[in-house]
Amino acid sequence: MTASAQIPGINSAPPDPERYREQMSTVCAALEAAMLSRDFTEFYRLFRSNDLPFMPAAYQQDATGLFHLCFEFLHRLGSVSPATALAIENHLYVTSAIATFPITDAALNRRRNALVDLIVQRRMLVANTNSKVHTDKLGDIGTRARRDLLGFRIRGKASYTSLSTQGDLLVFLTEIEGEGRALFALPMQKNPDIEIGAYLFPSAMLDSDTRQITFHDLVAPEESLLAGGRDQDIALLVSFEMVWHQLLIPSLYLGAAARAIEEARQFLCATRSRDDRPLAELDGMMIDIGRLVIEYRGACSAVWRAGEALGQVKCLPRDAALLEKAADLASAAKYIGARTAEAVVTAARRILGARCFSGGHPLERLSQEIMFASLGPEVSAVIERRAGRQALQQRSFLDSCW
Repeated sequence: MTASAQIPGINSAPPDPERYREQMSTVCAALEAAMLSRDFTEFYRLFRSNDLPFMPAAYQQDATGLFHLCFEFLHRLGSVSPATALAIENHLYVTSAIATFPITDAALNRRRNALVDLIVQRRMLVANTNSKVHTDKLGDIGTRARRDLLGFRIRGKASYTSLSTQGDLLVFLTEIEGEGRALFALPMQKNPDIEIGAYLFPSAMLDSDTRQITFHDLVAPEESLLAGGRDQDIALLVSFEMVWHQLLIPSLYLGAAARAIEEARQFLCATRSRDDRPLAELDGMMIDIGRLVIEYRGACSAVWRAGEALGQVKCLPRDAALLEKAADLASAAKYIGARTAEAVVTAARRILGARCFSGGHPLERLSQEIMFASLGPEVSAVIERRAGRQALQQRSFLDSCW
């Protein structure tokens, strides 16, 4: 039985967005408390126990509606802790991509629906890695899978795995020797063949729970292979997954930008100039804040436009051209969102001055974490190079704008 046949809201009444929003408020309040106590046990217990991790299952036929809710949730989490929001984003983008992937291949559909069903039934959180590793060559894949009588043997290291100690299931991209890219899904915790290492970011992004992991001759049965090897649909699935990732990353960092504007607003309304007027009444301050608000809203609009473009991808491989367009818009939205978020937080910090680094002020943490916005999943240079290459093709740029 597929996941869509079992989860309320697919074949019965539609899911209720307001119920999700109520749960968002509760989870965000729990994150605020966790940031004060430095204990995330209750936050993750609450997150796992409600419906938010499993929204993708309820919205399998509505990628646009799912994107809107994921954006809202991650934006709210990012206003509290971008690092923690990044950990949650990793679960949401992977499960959203798997749940809404509109492929026509019947066998792949059965596998992905079974995986969604498993995640919901066992209330699993999903960690992931693309197996990139730090070497002297950009883009190196640190893991390899080799076929044997038991299915596959997987060895190697992956530098980036967020949500690593909370994830029940690891969905990871690797290479099958002699065949090509492949996406696997395997249990993660208490697996003796998966070594979860030390924090990769031991200070600024500690709360993303990002660690290096090592596969020690991990046995992966055939059924753990979601797509890849000789499967021609792996390229479409990887591209679709990347679009989700590029869309949701700026969502959380723009939440940090919104929090920075709010901190500046509170400061300007509460602080008076030497002539005893609130700083918020000064024309220059109104213009400065207005500029930040416009930039923030413009970046949000770019992300939403790209999310709506993803929703137009209804059937693959038929809609491969629409997926390519959505990928271009998502990379541009991620680029704009990351740059805008960092600029807004920097500007707000300058307004508040040195006081934002005293007494555990929220802008101190946001200032440390916002710099990671531009570092992944695609760095700015990759996005810029691709956009430039496309613009410099042998046809008018005016004819290719839309």
